[in-house]
Amino acid sequence: DKSAKTWRDLGFGSVLTHKKDGVARGSSAMVLLGDQNAQEMLLRTRCAAHYSFDKGSSTQDYPSSLMGSIALLRQSYLDGEWYQNSLRGVEYNLSLEAWNGLQKLPQIFDGGDRLSLLRADKVGDEFGVQYILKARNDVYQRIDEVKSTGAALIVPLNIPAPYDVENPFEADNVTLSDMMHWELAPSNLAVIEKAGISFAITPSELKDPGVDFYRNLRSAIERGLSKEGALKALTYTPAMLLGMQGELGSLDNGKIANFIITSGDVFDEKSILF
Repeated sequence: DKSAKTWRDLGFGSVLTHKKDGVARGSSAMVLLGDQNAQEMLLRTRCAAHYSFDKGSSTQDYPSSLMGSIALLRQSYLDGEWYQNSLRGVEYNLSLEAWNGLQKLPQIFDGGDRLSLLRADKVGDEFGVQYILKARNDVYQRIDEVKSTGAALIVPLNIPAPYDVENPFEADNVTLSDMMHWELAPSNLAVIEKAGISFAITPSELKDPGVDFYRNLRSAIERGLSKEGALKALTYTPAMLLGMQGELGSLDNGKIANFIITSGDVFDEKSILF
């Protein structure tokens, strides 16, 4: 209830939730944020399949590198294909049954930085999978290459904190590239929108969503993100990417009545959320 209230206070009526741990992370669920019984708030139990290059909390030695994670993921796809085409009906494999059972869902890859996004897309291309790529705030640095993947993006709202440069010795350790990224990162969403890439916004990486969410969103709008693009990226686009636009994401007959009322423009700092 406490966690749900945090997101409700920001205007969210539902969240996509999954266990962010491991290379193949299983499926996610769409959960409403009301205070009714849990079974009434569970809108869909299997929304998307999730992947990353980070093995997470696994105590196994392998994989111990990015190359190992890529190899493990590729082997999983090959094993799934082999099982489906050659062994299914002859031998039952619980893990590969589960793996294959997720392949028809939307596929979301927590890619990391702008270079790992491109690596993830290459893995997907090899096996005929178009990932929805969860990015970071540095997509603007490789915008043409990222656009060429054809992938929709999930983009966090976190932006770098200002560097402490009052101490000259500390200031000397801040590189020019670090300073450039601090300056340009708030423009990340505007650059993505201008490039014509379909994107959703996530506040999931924020340390303090209650403080940072609207502040960082307003900063992105000041840097060129349109208000219409911001609203779409928080409502319709996430629902569309998950194939749930018939239930969520816009106000229409028959859809779940998730909406907010504000005293003015939702992106205005003086507006009050009711």
